[in-house]
Amino acid sequence: MSNTLNAGLESTIAKGDPGDDTANRYRFQWIWAAVTCCRVLDNTLDVLEVFCEHHEDVLIKHRDGSFTGHQVKTRADNQPPWKASDDSVIAAYARFVNLDNEYSGKFRSFCFLTNHVIHSSKNGQDLPYVLSLIKVADSISKLEKSAVRWVKKVAKAACVSDEIAFNALSKCIASAKLPKLRDALMRLIDTITQCWPTAKELSHDTVVRSAQELVNECTKASSLDHLQLLPAYMAENGNDEDDIASVINGKRMTLSRIQNVLESGRNSYSELIGDPSKIVQPYSGSTELLHKKLDTGGFSIVTRNSADDLRDKADYLGIAWTKKHGENKGLDQYNHVLSLVLNDAGKAFDAKKNKSDDFGPAMRDELVRLLKDRRADNCQLYDATIDHLEGMAFSLTAQCKIAWSNSRPWESE
Repeated sequence: MSNTLNAGLESTIAKGDPGDDTANRYRFQWIWAAVTCCRVLDNTLDVLEVFCEHHEDVLIKHRDGSFTGHQVKTRADNQPPWKASDDSVIAAYARFVNLDNEYSGKFRSFCFLTNHVIHSSKNGQDLPYVLSLIKVADSISKLEKSAVRWVKKVAKAACVSDEIAFNALSKCIASAKLPKLRDALMRLIDTITQCWPTAKELSHDTVVRSAQELVNECTKASSLDHLQLLPAYMAENGNDEDDIASVINGKRMTLSRIQNVLESGRNSYSELIGDPSKIVQPYSGSTELLHKKLDTGGFSIVTRNSADDLRDKADYLGIAWTKKHGENKGLDQYNHVLSLVLNDAGKAFDAKKNKSDDFGPAMRDELVRLLKDRRADNCQLYDATIDHLEGMAFSLTAQCKIAWSNSRPWESE
């Protein structure tokens, strides 16, 4: 009975727990922020900077100092079309009105952006139609009754006069041209390819990595990850102006910041990942075999003790990576670095081997030199130090993948 219940628990969709859906929608918003950031790269567009989660979901600063606010709204395909009278629509436009009223003359436009259908019957429920009527009218008195009712409803929600609401709403648009959730990243990749000249020289996988880095940076900017100063931001009326400026700068995506992030993705490396069945776990191998190989290679007892210690530290780092990033990602990281160390160990063996069996220390020196070169070349080594890398060489020795001598007496035992 217990096994049946457990099987049902892990193989059915949770009810009343929208956490994963909420996460996907936030990620969609961050991807759209990244798409908007690409407009900063295009000199033909009037975009100077982009702010993530600052007054609006996405805030665009134009070259003349004016701003455009974006609210990003997602809705599942099985939901009804957006209508002008929807509570969330009224709340969105009331927010636009309040911002325009508070920062008079600063906003050029406001955009309600969605990936879902908007009601289109050209009546009081058709949001783009109502907004088009407001845009061409001289005053609220010139509007159709259905549009007047909507303006009054927004004004009431914003706690402002009908005239103030009308003036702000004349700057507003509504668009259903955002991509679907599953297509958002592809839209970003396509936009990067068009706006970033360097992208034309890169492989698709490299552009994807740059796109992911830009999304991650927008995520950090949106969540105040850069300084973890959410309390300072919430207390914006406080006296610490330096903290407030720091928080706002953390949300600001400038040309140099965007270019640096894209270059970071370009210069990152794909991990050396192979057959999952051949993944090596930390603390694999035989300590006895390690000692025999080191003794045959001409190492001292002190070096043998050091090898035990460094091997332990390297394997512990592998465990730490699995705790930090999850088992699969952590082991991929650990095995990626093992592959690099094994490659350099092979080069060191070929460079220092001789007819005698005591070239182990010389091979070790050569290996350390090669590892330092990798570090100097910014090779993908994560937070592994040179000592960790040397320790991984001893782990590989214990797994019978590295030899420090020509003779292999342990194979005949």
